[in-house]
This record gives sequence, structure tokens and C-alpha cells, in this order.
Amino acid sequence: MSQTRSDTAFRNTRPQAKDLSAPHLRALRKELLLVRADVERMEFAQATIELRQAVKHFSWLKFILPGFGGLRMGRGSKANFLNAGSIGALLKQYPFVSSVASLLLAKPLRATLAAGAKPALKWGSLALAGWEAYRIWKQIKKDSAASADSEEAAADSGY
Repeated sequence: MSQTRSDTAFRNTRPQAKDLSAPHLRALRKELLLVRADVERMEFAQATIELRQAVKHFSWLKFILPGFGGLRMGRGSKANFLNAGSIGALLKQYPFVSSVASLLLAKPLRATLAAGAKPALKWGSLALAGWEAYRIWKQIKKDSAASADSEEAAADSGY
């Protein structure tokens, strides 16, 4: 009743290529892949050129994106130091700096810092004035004690 059939019984059979041998087929497939890679590379280059042309009027991009030019100040070896690539490299090397800068530039925190800075400056300046007054008083006290000692020594020696 039941006949056993192999797993390949219902598969489509592909006609085998009789014109080309297996090495020739591999060589043809390799050439097709190389041509496809070249075409995709050229399309990518063209898309990059079109993107640069589209954003060339945005001069502020050179500060954000490396490769769009740099901030050159002066001449010489230090002129190439401060550009978008080096700023990006510095921010990658020191992520804490970018975090602090973004916190300081955020408006709510700026308002909080300004509100907290006023009393801190007021009380800090009062504390500094008090400290300086204490140091001056201590110096005067030390000088008066030294002059009193020198007067006693002069009186004892007979001058």
C-alpha cells in the first residue's frame, strides 16, 4: 500500500549546464561579483559627491563633521591642530568634557547655576574678606608681640 519514496522525489531537477565546465562557471560568477562590487562602489562615490554638493552651503557642518574642512587659525603646524577631526578626537578621548559642556549649555541648568552662583559669590566673598581680616589681625598681633619683645630686650641691655 504505501510505497517509500526518497526525499528528492518531489524536488525540481535543474538542468545541468553542458556548455561550460565547473571552473568556467566559477570564473564567470567571480567576474559578475567583481563587476557588481565596482558598480556599487561607483554608486556610493556618486552619492557621496551629491551629498557634499547638497550641504556645501551649510558652513557650520565643518565644525561638526570631520572631512568637511576645519577651523584653521593662523599658519604653521598649529593651524592644523584645531579642526573638526581633532575636536572630535578630543571629545572621544575625554567624554567627560563633552558631558560637562552639554550640561553647561543646557538652559535649565544654566538658570540653576546662575541662581546658585549669586549667593555663593556673595557668601564666598564675605568669607574671603573675613579670612583676610583674620590674617591681618594675626599679623598685627605677631608684629606687636615682636616689637614688645625687642623693646624689653633693649631696656634690659641698657639702651
